[in-house]
Amino acid sequence: MSSPRPAPSPHETAPHETAPAAHPPRAIGVDVGGTRTKFGVVSGAGSLAIPHSLRTPRDPVELCEMITAETAALRDRAGLAPEVPVGVVVPGVLDESRELVELAVNLGWEDLPLGAMLRERISAPLAIGHDVRAGGMAEAAWGAGTLYEQRGDPPVGDLIFVPLGTGIAAAVVRDGRVVGDRYTGEIGQVRVQEPFTGEQVRLEEVASASAIGRRYADLLDPSEHVLALTDGGRPAARIVVDRAREGDPDAEKILFSALDTLAQALATIVSGVGSLPIVIGGGLAEGGPIVLDTLREAIASRLGVVPPPPVLPSSLGMWAGCQGAGLLGMTRSSPSSSGRSQAP
Repeated sequence: MSSPRPAPSPHETAPHETAPAAHPPRAIGVDVGGTRTKFGVVSGAGSLAIPHSLRTPRDPVELCEMITAETAALRDRAGLAPEVPVGVVVPGVLDESRELVELAVNLGWEDLPLGAMLRERISAPLAIGHDVRAGGMAEAAWGAGTLYEQRGDPPVGDLIFVPLGTGIAAAVVRDGRVVGDRYTGEIGQVRVQEPFTGEQVRLEEVASASAIGRRYADLLDPSEHVLALTDGGRPAARIVVDRAREGDPDAEKILFSALDTLAQALATIVSGVGSLPIVIGGGLAEGGPIVLDTLREAIASRLGVVPPPPVLPSSLGMWAGCQGAGLLGMTRSSPSSSGRSQAP
């Protein structure tokens, strides 16, 4: 608790004079993904300016150099002061107190001291966090969470955030905080039964957006593979959704089996934390009823007496992680020269 301010002396500013208005909070958000890295300037109200993305380098040194160059360019373009913080979020198992990426399967990283590497290059206040946990907090504060009762500082709504991209993870936001430790939410690594072969595989090998696109592309004639590839060279799940909506039996088989398998994991989470709204992120969230209604029904069929939760698309879309990185920078950053960010 701060000490009360002493009474003004005769030499202080006269009452009719006003001090310069403080600049509204802003931060640079950086969301490192398995395929692309997103950048943008995030305001204290959640708005995003100058958003753009670049291919994610697999080499950590190259990635750090890219983040350094891009954040400096953003600072110049937006006219940001040197003390405006930078938030960087990454996937995988992250020890936020040490700013150490213990394991990021889709990036091929293990025991990577990402915070130290970035602090050698970036002098601004810096925060390192987990992409899905940060995205969940942004969605709870500025996105789908605004549809429900909010509380805390910043005010947030309770929800389960599940972005489907190169991988899968989940974040449970309750009472203004992300529930659990650094291993919580790594549902993409949970072993499930592959729907067609019966072998044990990781959930994200069946139900991530990249897996849905890849499994469908494997059924196509080679001449059609170009139709199922994103600009990053990975099969696009949106092609599968579109073709399933048109009645393509192969697309229906791949999409519905993926959603059914995902529902098993989400029903388990709901049975443990309660019927919080499930917010689906990533490109699949734009699939509409064929994705959201199918997933909702598959979850409900497994819950028994537990009331089924609403399943709705992310309000922030593909940029939730970037906006979450900015929120992390505004609330958890520390100077690169004198400390490290604190874990949420």
